[in-house]
Amino acid sequence: MKYYFAVFMPTVEEHYAVEFPDFPEGFTQGNDLADCLVMGADVLAIAVEEYAKARKPLPEPSSFEQVKAWAERQKGSEGLVPDRDFLFQLFQAPSVDMTPVRVSVSFAKSALDAIDAKAKRAGFTRSGFLAHAAQHYQA
Repeated sequence: MKYYFAVFMPTVEEHYAVEFPDFPEGFTQGNDLADCLVMGADVLAIAVEEYAKARKPLPEPSSFEQVKAWAERQKGSEGLVPDRDFLFQLFQAPSVDMTPVRVSVSFAKSALDAIDAKAKRAGFTRSGFLAHAAQHYQA
């Protein structure tokens, strides 16, 4: 398991910006610290999943000293409160197993025809389309 630091930075709008120095694409914001914990975990999970899909290795986690130095360079950035301390939180990166698994499912013929048509229009195989749809489904 790898663990990555997030930096919580107070904003002038009285919220917090959250960034993961090891993932340039890993940033979010929250209304309060509790919100930031949830949003931070989500953005790290998304970043890890995107790295796995692209078959990119995860970056090596920065040390606390490296993250503190990164945070110091951010002070004075537009939108941040200049005289407030930043907070640091360590997050465990979720494991993402991209090993294909064969499954057998049953669909009504009309539903399968609709899936195949949508997959073709989207440029996916049936399996690729169903996996993509499941990953992006919002309950």
